[in-house]
Amino acid sequence: MTLEEFLSAELPGLSRFAGALTGDVHLAEDILSDALLVVVPRWRKISAMERPDAYVRQVVINAHLSDRRKAKRRRTDPIGDHEVFDRADPDASDTVVTRDEVDRLLARLTPQQRVAVVLRYLLDQDDQQIAQALGCSSATVRSHLSQARAALRLSADTLTDRS
Repeated sequence: MTLEEFLSAELPGLSRFAGALTGDVHLAEDILSDALLVVVPRWRKISAMERPDAYVRQVVINAHLSDRRKAKRRRTDPIGDHEVFDRADPDASDTVVTRDEVDRLLARLTPQQRVAVVLRYLLDQDDQQIAQALGCSSATVRSHLSQARAALRLSADTLTDRS
Protein backbone atom coordinates (compact mmCIF):
# COMPACT_ATOMS: atom_id res chain seq x y z
CA MET A 1 0.00 0.00 0.00
CA THR A 2 1.38 3.41 -0.94
CA LEU A 3 1.35 6.36 1.43
CA GLU A 4 -1.14 8.14 -0.82
CA GLU A 5 -3.54 5.17 -0.72
CA PHE A 6 -3.21 4.93 3.04
CA LEU A 7 -3.84 8.64 3.56
CA SER A 8 -6.84 8.75 1.24
CA ALA A 9 -8.41 5.90 3.20
CA GLU A 10 -7.34 6.80 6.75
CA LEU A 11 -6.81 10.58 6.94
CA PRO A 12 -10.43 11.50 7.79
CA GLY A 13 -10.45 8.98 10.65
CA LEU A 14 -7.04 10.11 11.86
CA SER A 15 -8.25 13.72 11.82
CA ARG A 16 -11.30 12.83 13.92
CA PHE A 17 -9.09 10.81 16.26
CA ALA A 18 -6.65 13.70 16.73
CA GLY A 19 -9.56 16.08 17.23
CA ALA A 20 -11.05 13.88 19.92
CA LEU A 21 -7.69 13.67 21.68
CA THR A 22 -7.04 17.40 21.66
CA GLY A 23 -10.50 18.93 21.77
CA ASP A 24 -9.25 21.65 19.44
CA VAL A 25 -9.40 21.43 15.65
CA HIS A 26 -6.29 23.57 15.13
CA LEU A 27 -4.23 21.70 17.70
CA ALA A 28 -5.47 18.43 16.18
CA GLU A 29 -4.15 19.54 12.78
CA ASP A 30 -0.79 20.39 14.36
CA ILE A 31 -0.60 17.05 16.18
CA LEU A 32 -1.54 15.12 13.04
CA SER A 33 1.01 17.07 10.99
CA ASP A 34 3.72 16.31 13.55
CA ALA A 35 2.77 12.65 13.49
CA LEU A 36 2.84 12.49 9.70
CA LEU A 37 6.28 14.09 9.70
CA VAL A 38 7.42 11.07 11.69
CA VAL A 39 5.50 8.56 9.55
CA VAL A 40 6.42 9.71 6.03
CA PRO A 41 10.16 8.97 6.15
CA ARG A 42 9.44 5.56 7.70
CA TRP A 43 6.54 4.63 5.43
CA ARG A 44 8.32 1.77 3.67
CA LYS A 45 8.76 -0.08 6.99
CA ILE A 46 5.34 0.98 8.32
CA SER A 47 3.49 -0.20 5.20
CA ALA A 48 4.99 -3.66 5.63
CA MET A 49 3.43 -3.98 9.08
CA GLU A 50 0.33 -6.02 9.70
CA ARG A 51 -1.63 -2.97 10.98
CA PRO A 52 -0.08 0.28 9.74
CA ASP A 53 -3.18 2.20 10.89
CA ALA A 54 -2.59 1.15 14.50
CA TYR A 55 1.05 2.20 14.27
CA VAL A 56 0.12 5.61 12.86
CA ARG A 57 -2.53 6.07 15.58
CA GLN A 58 0.17 5.30 18.16
CA VAL A 59 2.38 7.98 16.60
CA VAL A 60 -0.54 10.43 16.88
CA ILE A 61 -1.01 9.49 20.56
CA ASN A 62 2.70 9.97 21.23
CA ALA A 63 2.66 13.36 19.47
CA HIS A 64 -0.36 14.41 21.55
CA LEU A 65 1.17 13.33 24.85
CA SER A 66 4.47 14.96 23.95
CA ASP A 67 2.68 18.20 23.07
CA ARG A 68 0.78 18.12 26.39
CA ARG A 69 4.07 17.80 28.28
CA LYS A 70 5.52 20.74 26.34
CA ALA A 71 2.39 22.81 26.89
CA LYS A 72 2.58 22.19 30.62
CA ARG A 73 6.13 23.56 30.67
CA ARG A 74 5.16 26.61 28.58
CA ARG A 75 1.98 27.47 30.49
CA THR A 76 1.80 30.84 32.18
CA ASP A 77 -0.98 32.12 34.38
CA PRO A 78 -2.39 35.52 33.41
CA ILE A 79 -2.22 38.16 36.08
CA GLY A 80 -4.82 40.73 36.89
CA ASP A 81 -8.54 40.32 36.48
CA HIS A 82 -9.21 36.69 35.57
CA GLU A 83 -12.89 37.34 34.84
CA VAL A 84 -11.93 39.24 31.68
CA PHE A 85 -10.96 35.93 30.11
CA ASP A 86 -14.25 34.20 30.96
CA ARG A 87 -16.50 34.86 28.01
CA ALA A 88 -19.76 33.03 27.52
CA ASP A 89 -20.06 31.22 24.22
CA PRO A 90 -22.94 32.34 22.02
CA ASP A 91 -25.90 30.00 22.22
CA ALA A 92 -26.05 29.17 18.49
CA SER A 93 -27.65 25.75 18.91
CA ASP A 94 -28.04 22.84 21.29
CA THR A 95 -25.32 20.96 19.42
CA VAL A 96 -22.79 23.70 20.05
CA VAL A 97 -23.72 23.85 23.74
CA THR A 98 -23.45 20.09 24.12
CA ARG A 99 -20.11 19.97 22.28
CA ASP A 100 -18.79 22.76 24.49
CA GLU A 101 -19.85 20.91 27.64
CA VAL A 102 -18.18 17.70 26.43
CA ASP A 103 -14.98 19.61 25.59
CA ARG A 104 -14.95 21.20 29.04
CA LEU A 105 -15.51 17.85 30.71
CA LEU A 106 -12.77 16.13 28.69
CA ALA A 107 -10.36 19.02 29.30
CA ARG A 108 -10.46 18.18 33.02
CA LEU A 109 -9.00 14.72 32.42
CA THR A 110 -5.31 13.90 32.48
CA PRO A 111 -3.80 13.25 29.04
CA GLN A 112 -3.63 9.49 29.72
CA GLN A 113 -7.25 9.40 30.90
CA ARG A 114 -8.35 11.33 27.82
CA VAL A 115 -6.47 8.97 25.50
CA ALA A 116 -8.04 5.97 27.26
CA VAL A 117 -11.55 7.47 27.01
CA VAL A 118 -11.13 8.34 23.32
CA LEU A 119 -9.75 4.92 22.44
CA ARG A 120 -12.51 3.13 24.39
CA TYR A 121 -15.55 5.18 23.42
CA LEU A 122 -14.59 6.57 20.00
CA LEU A 123 -12.61 3.64 18.59
CA ASP A 124 -14.21 0.91 20.76
CA GLN A 125 -10.86 -0.60 21.73
CA ASP A 126 -10.51 -3.10 24.55
CA ASP A 127 -8.28 -2.77 27.62
CA GLN A 128 -5.38 -4.65 26.04
CA GLN A 129 -5.34 -2.46 22.92
CA ILE A 130 -5.50 0.71 25.02
CA ALA A 131 -2.76 -0.61 27.32
CA GLN A 132 -0.55 -1.23 24.32
CA ALA A 133 -1.17 2.30 23.01
CA LEU A 134 -0.42 3.89 26.39
CA GLY A 135 2.46 1.59 27.25
CA CYS A 136 0.93 0.41 30.52
CA SER A 137 -0.93 -2.59 31.93
CA SER A 138 -4.60 -3.44 31.40
CA ALA A 139 -5.18 -2.79 35.11
CA THR A 140 -3.78 0.72 34.70
CA VAL A 141 -6.13 1.27 31.75
CA ARG A 142 -9.09 0.21 33.88
CA SER A 143 -7.88 2.57 36.59
CA HIS A 144 -7.56 5.46 34.07
CA LEU A 145 -11.07 4.77 32.76
CA SER A 146 -12.55 4.47 36.25
CA GLN A 147 -10.93 7.70 37.40
CA ALA A 148 -11.98 9.44 34.19
CA ARG A 149 -15.61 8.34 34.61
CA ALA A 150 -15.59 9.53 38.23
CA ALA A 151 -14.08 12.88 37.24
CA LEU A 152 -16.59 13.25 34.39
CA ARG A 153 -19.51 12.47 36.71
CA LEU A 154 -18.29 14.99 39.28
CA SER A 155 -17.63 17.63 36.60
CA ALA A 156 -21.01 17.02 34.94
CA ASP A 157 -22.74 17.47 38.29
CA THR A 158 -20.85 20.74 38.81
CA LEU A 159 -21.83 22.00 35.34
CA THR A 160 -25.47 20.99 35.96
CA ASP A 161 -25.52 22.82 39.31
CA ARG A 162 -24.36 26.04 37.62
CA SER A 163 -27.20 25.95 35.09
